[in-house]
Amino acid sequence: MEKEGEYIKTCPLFPGPEYRSVFMTEVFELVYHGGGGFNWSEVYDMSVTHRRFNLKKINEYLERVEEVRNDKNKKITEKTDPSKINIPEYAKSKAQEQTFVSKVKSKS
Repeated sequence: MEKEGEYIKTCPLFPGPEYRSVFMTEVFELVYHGGGGFNWSEVYDMSVTHRRFNLKKINEYLERVEEVRNDKNKKITEKTDPSKINIPEYAKSKAQEQTFVSKVKSKS
């Protein structure tokens, strides 16, 4: 069995050892984020052009999901921000004036 370094030097798919890390990262990303649409051997044998196209589309999709998530969080924060809640003046004054008296007798 050849050592990995020797294989990289002789394999035409890998123009240099630094590319192996990039290639394996692309394979991992497509298999992991591909939603079950890709298996490892398909991505490993996929052409560079197809692999990069699919990575680009997955990236665009994830960016859109993040934008929608941020928009929803922004709307929720705006609705629940206490400084933006309009409390009527009569409610503010009554809340400060109220005092409670307990009608329960103590056991002493």
